[in-house]
Amino acid sequence: MKILFFASYYLPYISGITTYPAKLLAALVKKDHKATVLTFRHDQNLKEEEIIDGVVVKRMPFLFRISKGFISIRSLIYFFRELKQTDVVFLNIPNGEGLALALLARIMNKKVIAIFHCQVDLGRSLIQKFVSLFLNMIVYCQLKLSNKVVIYTKDYFNSLEMSTFLKDRIVEILPPVEKLPVDKETLGQMKKKKGKEKWIGFAGRIAKEKGLLNLVKAISNLNDDEVTVVFAGPYGKDVVGEERYYMKLLSLLKEKNIKYHFFGLLGNGKLGAFYEAIDLLVLPSINKTEAFGMVQIEAMLHGKPVISSNLPGVRVPVQLSNMGKVTKLNDVADLSKCLREVLQDLDKLSTSKKIKQLFKKMSLESVISRYQQLI
Repeated sequence: MKILFFASYYLPYISGITTYPAKLLAALVKKDHKATVLTFRHDQNLKEEEIIDGVVVKRMPFLFRISKGFISIRSLIYFFRELKQTDVVFLNIPNGEGLALALLARIMNKKVIAIFHCQVDLGRSLIQKFVSLFLNMIVYCQLKLSNKVVIYTKDYFNSLEMSTFLKDRIVEILPPVEKLPVDKETLGQMKKKKGKEKWIGFAGRIAKEKGLLNLVKAISNLNDDEVTVVFAGPYGKDVVGEERYYMKLLSLLKEKNIKYHFFGLLGNGKLGAFYEAIDLLVLPSINKTEAFGMVQIEAMLHGKPVISSNLPGVRVPVQLSNMGKVTKLNDVADLSKCLREVLQDLDKLSTSKKIKQLFKKMSLESVISRYQQLI
């Protein structure tokens, strides 16, 4: 099959909604499918076209950017040209730019499959709410134009108002997760740096929807000098639109006198070492732009308990594995309580028979098998 995949951002930009498709497409190529990615050239240092893991990546030009979105007239030419030689179209959602592609694909009688990661939530101001509403309407139109909509969990999708109108095309497929290798040299360096400290870890982009200010405040409430918070993932200028949030986080860490380390973006072996080095992982997300959190499973596979927010979808890994605690949404006091409980009960929460069953469902081979049935 000739697959056309559209995403506003793609590798080397790192986030949950880019790493998942990258794994998926690379695996489908190995199954003798052909895959082309259409995305935007968000960084002018990137090549207009290259091959990544057997996948042809074509980066389209744009006139200008609004927040994280792109305005591009020429994308219509790219869409039409690629559709003529495509069997099936994948839409990586949320995005605001793929609606024209979805419409063209249906007019040209192409099968459309949407991978729905989450809805849009830009913030609480009146303008942010209006833009979020507008973008979610575009998301809904793309989902309605799709033949099938792949979701992570019904727990998340059923919490959305739009779910009532899309139930006839929903397919629930947990995202693919692999147990990461461990770079021994990196692990040794991290353990030396850690010493007798207790490391509370976070893995992911440093972005406002992750609720990291709440995490810092909760750690401050512990009054434990041995606790250090460690971050793995892109931050600052490496995360589009989140530079100010990173500076705010940094300021709060210093104000609360919390020990911290930013390790930045880590490759698989180094990220595996990070999971081995930490004592627990926290995912304190605060809105529905987080729909699952694959980092939770990655940490659990390395025997680390997790604390996650009581958000639809995000709470599912802890609920299915029993390896951690679910904390009340946006509640610093409850997060502090959960941190104390998990730190006191690390041995009990570090093992679970259920994680093996969950991992089997989320193995790359299992997920690819489900996708091949769809296309």
